[in-house]
Amino acid sequence: MHYSRGSATKPSSMRSFILSISLFFLVSINFAQEPTLAGPSTKNVVRSAGEFVKAYHAGQASNRKQVKVVYFHGNDMDPLPNWEGRLTRILDDISRFYGEAFRQYGIPCEGVPFERSDDQYTIHFVRGDLPSRDYNENSGKVMETEIGRKTAGKIDLTRDHVLVLAGFSYKEGNNTYILHSPYYGTGNGQRGICFAVDCQVLDAQLLTDTVQRMKYNHANALRECTVAEFNSWFIGGIAHEMGHMFGLPHDFGNASELRTAEISLMGQFGSRHFRDYRWRGQQSAVISAAGILQLLSHPVFTQSSKELDLVPQPAYHWLSHEKNDSGVVIRTSLPEGDWPYACYTIHRTADLNEYFQQSTLHPLDTGRNLTFRLGKLQHGVHLLGIVSLYPNGFSHTDWKFFMVGSDGVSKAVQQNMDAFVDVQVLHNRLSKEKPGPDKDLKLQILRSILQPVAELEPALATGDRLSLADARWETGTVGWEKPMRNHFTTIWERTFFLQNQGKIYEKGLYAHAPSVYSFKLAKQWRRFTALAACQDDLIEAGIASFTVWGDGKLLYTSPDLTTAQQALVKIDVSEVDLLVLKAESTLPGNNGHCWSVWLNPLLER
Repeated sequence: MHYSRGSATKPSSMRSFILSISLFFLVSINFAQEPTLAGPSTKNVVRSAGEFVKAYHAGQASNRKQVKVVYFHGNDMDPLPNWEGRLTRILDDISRFYGEAFRQYGIPCEGVPFERSDDQYTIHFVRGDLPSRDYNENSGKVMETEIGRKTAGKIDLTRDHVLVLAGFSYKEGNNTYILHSPYYGTGNGQRGICFAVDCQVLDAQLLTDTVQRMKYNHANALRECTVAEFNSWFIGGIAHEMGHMFGLPHDFGNASELRTAEISLMGQFGSRHFRDYRWRGQQSAVISAAGILQLLSHPVFTQSSKELDLVPQPAYHWLSHEKNDSGVVIRTSLPEGDWPYACYTIHRTADLNEYFQQSTLHPLDTGRNLTFRLGKLQHGVHLLGIVSLYPNGFSHTDWKFFMVGSDGVSKAVQQNMDAFVDVQVLHNRLSKEKPGPDKDLKLQILRSILQPVAELEPALATGDRLSLADARWETGTVGWEKPMRNHFTTIWERTFFLQNQGKIYEKGLYAHAPSVYSFKLAKQWRRFTALAACQDDLIEAGIASFTVWGDGKLLYTSPDLTTAQQALVKIDVSEVDLLVLKAESTLPGNNGHCWSVWLNPLLER
């Protein structure tokens, strides 16, 4: 094992090549009960796209891109026992898994090109600045900063794809493994990073151990299972987060391409079923056809340096909505300029988790026209993302909302729509349901929205405590929709309530970045406390930073936070006249998915 410590141009070659081949494909979502494939079979479509990408890169110099692996551990610990053999077997198996997925569609692939030297994996060890137990699920950006500093000259986080395995696992007295590592991935064709946890029993050769049982606690969830199932889940988790590192969205696949014994790796629970057949699990994870269609042009897999800096800017400006006997049909066309070699859409009803986005392949006609035959769709709001794929590995997603009426007719709607959640209807329905988790709290929140009380002036309010969710703000602006109290936007009922780390909060300020709330305190309060947090259940998330200002002076800065993360804010405001709360995206020029919120924002005397 080898280890170490420590402006877009628009050349015409891509467009000319694509036009000469005249090969285009579309992957779209189908919510019809019986999905059907038009034209060539799924495998033929992907195989043809693979031949197209191969021809595009023929004769090009290698980009020498490799997935670099970091083993991160605290300053009070060494890497976990037997790391070398275990990590070798894990990386071998994940590489084979990706290679097998390509070959299922007739695309030659030797697997993931992890960084190697002398036929051994290169592992970059990073000893953190803090003790192991000071790192947790929310430490990703802190670790990323330390990795960038300590691997300078060996890893470039602005250009490399990096898998970080964190040795953050220990055993409590009751023989329960405590896992406290970040677990997420983000990236594209140009760069990416993902985080996963190492554990003493994480080992691909233990995927068949159905005898030994274990208990573990991860993300505050205690679970007991066999060692085989644990490895299936957490090695699958690495493969899943690497998919995000490569730029794959959540994708439930499609019933027409999956057998009953298969589940999409990037879909709901897909990461929990890595090679389930080895321990007699019910389903085994596979990469969907849409996923392979996107990966086959990724620079890590093409190993080509052709036009890596080209950044096309497609935009689908219109959608034509139709209805026939088979249901909803939506048409559009490819934009002018550089044409993608393939497109797919991700589509779901707006109340569904993005894990359930399904994908279905369709051929695209040669006149740049796209037709989405979506079948009979349920009444409500739908979200359609048109993903354009370019042979240099660049991808772009254009989002569109549309509404399906009770008559089955669809129509486009604006992204700043007002009320797809009817609060009164939601209250009436919930009040009739059987008792369940948080029912009373949800009803109380809904009643406070339906019958709001007068806002209190912080400078004049009496009493020892005041929630800023009940206070009048001087200014209030948010990055998407409008400022709101005690709930997120009314777009999705499923994510309407203020939920973080599985808990629903009664009081809070919706603060999608970039956002600003200011309050006149007149030096009447002693302390301000809150939880700076990001909404649960949006894994494909942005990254937000929270700051608190007093009379123009910075009083607090949070760590960078992403989905389901939180940070405690507790500061002295006894000399503050004007208090300002800000949330900003840390991704320059991109506030997508920055669902920030101030939970329990409280003033105390």
